[in-house]
Amino acid sequence: MENITIRETPRRKKRMNFGMYQAIKVVVFIVFALYAVSLAFPFFWMLFNSVKPNGEFLSGNIFGLPEKATFKNYVNILQYRIGGESIFQMFLTSVVLTVLGTFVNVFFSTISAYCVAKYNFPGKKLVMGVAIFTMIIPIVGTLPAQVQMMELFHLDDSMAGVLFLYSGCFGFNFILMQSSFESISWTYAEAAQIDGANRANILFQIMLPIASGPIVAVCVLQAINVWNDYSTPFLFMPSHKTLAVGLQRLQGELSGRGGNYPGIFAAVIIAVLPIFVLYACFQKKIMENTVAGGLKG
Repeated sequence: MENITIRETPRRKKRMNFGMYQAIKVVVFIVFALYAVSLAFPFFWMLFNSVKPNGEFLSGNIFGLPEKATFKNYVNILQYRIGGESIFQMFLTSVVLTVLGTFVNVFFSTISAYCVAKYNFPGKKLVMGVAIFTMIIPIVGTLPAQVQMMELFHLDDSMAGVLFLYSGCFGFNFILMQSSFESISWTYAEAAQIDGANRANILFQIMLPIASGPIVAVCVLQAINVWNDYSTPFLFMPSHKTLAVGLQRLQGELSGRGGNYPGIFAAVIIAVLPIFVLYACFQKKIMENTVAGGLKG
């Protein structure tokens, strides 16, 4: 009897490939869903526990919903004082520092990136090399020089000194904005020059509006960095604590056996919520203008 070989038809192969593709999609969806749950669970766990009375939390109701929700923890934490400053004052200090620190950093980074991207001058390649090299040096490697510089200019223990450190034009934001400006055609500037526009008009009335999307994305990312920054305010602004510095002190004072953990959770929610709202509002803008580590022009 002759052996009969059954050949797979193209339609059958197509069905098999489609079935395999669907199975892979399901597996990937499950993996990312579990990853999303692992990220969201700590936030909601702290949120539920922050509205529990301290006695209920210490009695063993750690993972359950609050039996009687109360916002007293938030009121008490905002009034809690550390070294003469309340948590509310630290929150306001963080807001002011974040707004000003984001502005000075993005402003100088954007201006510097524009000059490097659109003008040819001696040492242009050297500037790019220095910008990349400064990103390689660890933060601890520059701390001694920063401390000496702040003492030399009498900027230590002041918000002006911290803003001076944030105003450095090199770094991640400089690289992103430089690549963004390079992708913008110079024909817009040439047309404006024919109409009598000077370099300042070209920058502020043409180039910056065109690059508004990347600039907004960089502002949001920088605001998150400044808000979460602990080491810089801790070292160079000890007399005016930010919320990040206050949380570390608060944890040390309220933790321990019989500590006020719901109060600590309330403080963490207060610190996280502004950044969460900011990112949620500008998430689409960030995703539209950041692509694989770069920015779209």
